[in-house]
Amino acid sequence: MDLDDTVVTTPNAQSKDGEIGSLEDIEPEGVQGDDTQEELIKKLFDMVHGITAEELALKQLQITNTICRLKELQDQQPPRVSFSPAMANSCRERLEATLIYLTSELTAIPPANWTTYKKKLIKFSESEPVLNMSFPQRLYKIVDIIYLPEEMDAIPKEEFERMHSVARICAAAAQAMGPDGESMEALAEKWVSAKVQDLNFLKKMFLSMRGICKASTPERMEMPLETQA
Repeated sequence: MDLDDTVVTTPNAQSKDGEIGSLEDIEPEGVQGDDTQEELIKKLFDMVHGITAEELALKQLQITNTICRLKELQDQQPPRVSFSPAMANSCRERLEATLIYLTSELTAIPPANWTTYKKKLIKFSESEPVLNMSFPQRLYKIVDIIYLPEEMDAIPKEEFERMHSVARICAAAAQAMGPDGESMEALAEKWVSAKVQDLNFLKKMFLSMRGICKASTPERMEMPLETQA
């Protein structure tokens, strides 16, 4: 037989559903540049789950590329800060020093309330998670500790200036718990300004509602007999 007459055939492979087909028919799954780590891990699992040795050999390059992309994403993450008591003390000291300069704002909060909030803030400043939190994450936690309970108490009483002070306390505390060298003053001021705008809107809404209620209440008319009496 001449070599020119030799027909080269592609070996068949069994697909996931049990059907036999050509390896050339197996389409590789693409790795997108915007894939998250979770998506890449899922794709890796799908690539290797239930495939034959021949399919694995065919997908080897794609699997390698996916692993490399996953490694790139992991390398882009900021290094995790190791917890140490010294760092916790430093965070607490910065918080306590900041609170000293917030005397005016703190007077807006009822003393009994502040005692509870301060204990929770100190505990949070000494915790391990705070060391790896971003400014928005720290602020979200502090809002949960101080702002939301105060909001529930102050808004029905229309104590909007009190809430202005609470917003400034939250922003300052979140900044104080950040790592050395972190500059979030502009973002903190932006958040406080947004809160003040929200509170001003609520204040106007309360005034408007009070005006509507007053206008809708009919004046008491005197009856002739009451006038004579």
